[in-house]
Amino acid sequence: ISAISLYFSFGSKFYDPEKVLIDMGDHVFISHLPKARLHKKYGKTISKSFVTKIQLAGNYVTLFNNSGNAIDIWAPKDKLAKPIFEQAKNIFKNAETVEINY
Repeated sequence: ISAISLYFSFGSKFYDPEKVLIDMGDHVFISHLPKARLHKKYGKTISKSFVTKIQLAGNYVTLFNNSGNAIDIWAPKDKLAKPIFEQAKNIFKNAETVEINY
């Protein structure tokens, strides 16, 4: 593993909630992978109405839709996942929220 890939995976600046979840009006661009923060082709754009449940479990934030499909957003530390969870709650205001403590 190269030093550059470790930096992008674990560098806290790559987990800034406003860079992970980008509000675009009726849609949200999700940089759910570290490489998506470098190039948009690795991210996902979803409708705000897609998300019905937001879950925080350790260092994962998961966005669920009605059919049970999900998008996982990984952060290297719990303390980096929590602000992403809070950002998701602000964007997806009608979604149910769940926090699982280990």
